[in-house]
Amino acid sequence: MRHLSIAVLSTLSTFSKASTTATTINKKLFSFRSHGVARAIGFQACSGMHSVLFGIPRGGGEATSVDANRQMSSIKTEYVKLSDPAPGSPFHLALPVHDLDIAKEFYGNIMGCAEGRSSEKWQDYSLHGHQIVCHWVGNDYRCQDYFNPVDGDEVPVPHFGLALTVDEFHALADRLKKAGIQFIIEPHLRFKDQPGEQWTMFFKDPSGNNLEFKAMTNIDNLFAKYNVVD
Repeated sequence: MRHLSIAVLSTLSTFSKASTTATTINKKLFSFRSHGVARAIGFQACSGMHSVLFGIPRGGGEATSVDANRQMSSIKTEYVKLSDPAPGSPFHLALPVHDLDIAKEFYGNIMGCAEGRSSEKWQDYSLHGHQIVCHWVGNDYRCQDYFNPVDGDEVPVPHFGLALTVDEFHALADRLKKAGIQFIIEPHLRFKDQPGEQWTMFFKDPSGNNLEFKAMTNIDNLFAKYNVVD
């Protein structure tokens, strides 16, 4: 019993010294808070104390330091905002392209889309507040076309675009004509005198992706449901 008591007292003495050390370390850690690194250092110190008290190897300190560095790095990232998102739920569309510089000339300059984030492999653009992303997929890429008849026109598929106002539609058509863009389907009125009456035009980007921009003469009829006879 005497030997056991001595062993217990020795253990309690070690625990007490470790606790005192932990308290001292924690006090010192608070002085680092103004430097924004207390969390990472505190985790490493506590992990080390855990090793002292229980004999368990320390782990995770390096990963926490990396996380702290990433957080500090993200805080320092400078940026500008050239466009606001569209109201509601802006859509996101990823496009394959064969050349990012050529895509930038088309979407950024000719189409007038504000550029967002970018890397060496992709570019974000705001299409009236909606997000389109051009992804470089190889110099040989060109969109493969399929066609479907709509009101007497052979419409290329796939395609994408926006439903503009009538004034916006004609302003864009004039802009494209001045830039020398060749239309697949010239700007014209289709479904005339029907609930779905609309202005429409089709053209391609430099990678062959098809775009359609339209303008309902009555925007409230954009989703009018009825059977269309081609």
